[in-house]
Amino acid sequence: MLKFNPTTPIKLYEQTTAYVSGQGESTVWLPIVTDGNSSFYCEWAGSFGDRAMSAQALGVKDSATIKTFYNPAVYEKLRTTHVIVIKNADATAFVEGEPNKNNPNVYELWGGVDNVKEANQYIEFLVRRYEGL
Repeated sequence: MLKFNPTTPIKLYEQTTAYVSGQGESTVWLPIVTDGNSSFYCEWAGSFGDRAMSAQALGVKDSATIKTFYNPAVYEKLRTTHVIVIKNADATAFVEGEPNKNNPNVYELWGGVDNVKEANQYIEFLVRRYEGL
């Protein structure tokens, strides 16, 4: 039985650093792709009330809770790399290869990711608006 309503498309990008001969170290954002898919569907729940007030006290202006299907590759990336979450799979989320901190659909992982009840059925995690480095 499905315990959430996955109606919001998202794209996930991981930050990767590689050495480019003659240029030095370069940081790029690569889409997370599994089974040929780079778009995923989730239940997006914005923060409000006490949760929003607590987040604002920590300097977080906008946050949300995401529930989505368990995917071992996605779960591992969320646990081990810096990941950007693009709400509504917005094609304008990147400018010249960098996440656009002025785009309201660009978020980053905030805290950890939970494999709910370790059942490998769905995961849940918090995101906050991406503000750049």
